[in-house]
Amino acid sequence: MIFNQLNYTKTAHMSQDSALIEPLTFPVSQKTIKNRIALAPMTNLQSHSDGSLSKDEHNWLKMRIEGDFGMIITAAAFVQNDGRAWNGQIGLHNEHSADSFATLCREAEVNRSLTLAQLFHGGLRATAQKLNPSPSGGTNSKGETIGYAMQIHEIKECIAAFVESAKRAQRVGFSGVEIHGAHGYLVHQFLSKQTNTRNDEWGGNFTNRARFLLEIVRGIRIACGEDFLLGVRLSPEDSQWFHGIEFSEALDLAAQLAEDEKVDYLHISLWDAFKAPDHQPEGIAAITQMRNYVPANTPLITAGKIWSSKDAQNVMELGADIVALGRVAIAHPNWAKEAINSSFNPSTPPFGVAELSKAGLSEVFINYMKRWPNFVQES
Repeated sequence: MIFNQLNYTKTAHMSQDSALIEPLTFPVSQKTIKNRIALAPMTNLQSHSDGSLSKDEHNWLKMRIEGDFGMIITAAAFVQNDGRAWNGQIGLHNEHSADSFATLCREAEVNRSLTLAQLFHGGLRATAQKLNPSPSGGTNSKGETIGYAMQIHEIKECIAAFVESAKRAQRVGFSGVEIHGAHGYLVHQFLSKQTNTRNDEWGGNFTNRARFLLEIVRGIRIACGEDFLLGVRLSPEDSQWFHGIEFSEALDLAAQLAEDEKVDYLHISLWDAFKAPDHQPEGIAAITQMRNYVPANTPLITAGKIWSSKDAQNVMELGADIVALGRVAIAHPNWAKEAINSSFNPSTPPFGVAELSKAGLSEVFINYMKRWPNFVQES
């Protein structure tokens, strides 16, 4: 694909100071994000055992809505019971759980924030049963069998579950959904050469490995219509936790999703928004390469090591249209309001327990963040 210059000219009128607070209209749904700042989807363990939204998780999200984030992407919501991957995880697998989000969606609408439910199935990484559904089965680091190869009817049932979950999200007021196709979960497992070794239409070559994701996208578009915001999160390369993804294939998949599948945006998960691809350590930034490959009118979101407003502006200069904030948004619920100041440089970890509690984290979430080195200051 030829080098794409259009992505730079479309924001050429913006100054660095204004880029973050400019609105953007998504190409298919025509929904508009009021600024270029999203809350990244983050595991937080705060909700109920039945998958419904708890008061604690509601409060955590509401504070970021009130903090003026233009887009709120929920933590991963499982679409089937056997796709749940951790305790305290939200779900959209039934009507009861979906109904628990209605108030949050109304609050976001009042504040002109878009709400996205991230749809998810854990696959091999699920914890709901002894053997988990997966493309080809699998073992853990101890060599123990943890997954079985899904039969074709199960694959189709899972695709239908993603679609039904999107319909529930639309019914209760979400602006749209993001399909979690990253981080080694089920959609990613289908995309991976390592975890998808099937020899039928759902595995083998790139076209077949991408079929599961593409059928989910197509099903949601048919069921929910073009005015429902639809994004996909992708991991474009291997990491220490998952393997079998080639950057060149990720580029082709991203272009196909943008050009042929009526996706509103692509969320590129890099862990470090500034990095070059691992196989090109001295090369052009991965997000820039993705921007140059994907049609200019398809927005790109990325996250990773974005802390100050200057960091966010720099990532946008590299090619991102929207920045997704993770760790900094945990400690700074008003980051989006403060980012009007181009020199905004919020405090960094470690954070005290009282400080995190004031930022809307429950005791469960604070304890979870203790797993991240040097994030929580022990008293």
